[in-house]
Amino acid sequence: MVERRFRRRQLLLLAIPVVVMAFVLSFRAFDPKDPCQEPSAAPPAQTALLPDGLSFDRVGTVTHVQRDDRNVLVRAFTTKPLDEATVLIQDAVTAAGYRFTGMDSEGVEAEVFFNSGSLAAGRAEVRQSPCAGRWDIDLTLLDRAR
Repeated sequence: MVERRFRRRQLLLLAIPVVVMAFVLSFRAFDPKDPCQEPSAAPPAQTALLPDGLSFDRVGTVTHVQRDDRNVLVRAFTTKPLDEATVLIQDAVTAAGYRFTGMDSEGVEAEVFFNSGSLAAGRAEVRQSPCAGRWDIDLTLLDRAR
């Protein structure tokens, strides 16, 4: 009887590290991909939603585009310095027929504003990404096609 209890304890003591190891490995297997890996470019069906003339080729990579009832929403990222990125965004949006109206930059983030005729027509927000050397861009433009 004593031997039986002793073996059960041995098995239990052996099973605990095995269960803990399996638990840790299961979290690694289901761990989401590294957020600092380069995001995928938006599929062509989404980039087709960009306003005519708007190209982010010189700015960075567009990762998502969607349209709602009144706006075109664009997410992108760039590895260019903040000051250069904001100027390139101005150029890209101006080439699409919007008018640059101003910018606010604090060195760690910036906002760029646009008009279309007499209407406030958009804003680009550029924020430092948690990933070194990368800036996240959120651009919202009035959808002039609607």
